[in-house]
Amino acid sequence: MTLFLLLTDLLILSGYGVYALVTFQNFQSILVVLLFFFATRVVALALHPAFSVLNLALMYFLLPYHPLILALAYLFYAALYVYLSRRENQQKQLTRENTRLKIEQKNSLRYLFLKENYDSQAALTARLEERRAIAQQIHDLLGHSLTAATLQLEAAAELVDREPGRAKDLLTGAAAKLREGIAQVREAVHQMRADVPGLKRAEIQALLDRFRLDSGLVIRYQEEGPVDILPASIWQVLLGNVREGLTNIIRHARATQVEVTLKALPGMVRLEVRDNGIGCDHIQEGMGMAGMRERAQEHGGSLIVRSDGGMQVITLIPRKELTDDPRGSG
Repeated sequence: MTLFLLLTDLLILSGYGVYALVTFQNFQSILVVLLFFFATRVVALALHPAFSVLNLALMYFLLPYHPLILALAYLFYAALYVYLSRRENQQKQLTRENTRLKIEQKNSLRYLFLKENYDSQAALTARLEERRAIAQQIHDLLGHSLTAATLQLEAAAELVDREPGRAKDLLTGAAAKLREGIAQVREAVHQMRADVPGLKRAEIQALLDRFRLDSGLVIRYQEEGPVDILPASIWQVLLGNVREGLTNIIRHARATQVEVTLKALPGMVRLEVRDNGIGCDHIQEGMGMAGMRERAQEHGGSLIVRSDGGMQVITLIPRKELTDDPRGSG
């Protein structure tokens, strides 16, 4: 902009100089004043507009040469300067805002990537801890029963020829200890199975709360049907697909609201994640969407993706795995 204004200055002064020289024939005086005038304009543009006051002082030396023409030209120049300055400031502000948005977008993507890694590590740690807890519980339950039964069986083997009656009592006691241990393990397994739906429902609520806090999205969650009898294997698919669906919405959808609906239908589990974002005319599945589809297919299910006033991702899983129903026998 500065170069353009200097060229405008030079054009105005050249035009006025030609007019004054032709009209008044006083070449030397007019040329000197105009050179000082231009030098002052250069200083004003380079340092600060306040130096333009010096140009007003130089107008005094141009009084004999109709400086009103020059003044009118510089009124137009002033209007042009104000317009260009505002436009340049707006451009700078837009550039700064664009840079800030790009930085925020990069930080957001980096944050989502780190969060996904953290979630994966947390899930792995939780599974390892769960295995450790199960192993410890089985050890505590079976340790005493198996140890006592083993001792009784060894003693019975020693007495079977000399004291068959005593050996028979020991065998009976060993069998009772084994039955006791089996009953305790069965009860523990049933208890763990019964706890899974409550834990998974709490986990999905915690997942939604975390996404609400991190993204500012309005997320509504609804359940329909007997979801409390769904086995742990189905809950793992549901949790993974909800997590991936919400991540995709944050990355691509520009949505403000999300509806997550879980339905336990007769013979089928239906999970729907719907947003009010921009949607997509040509849906291209990346690794995240492919992972959602693979999780569903591993359990005989499928994934449906639609774009209708936003994105709609539906996970369908057959309920054939209800043989794991914790309320069943055995």
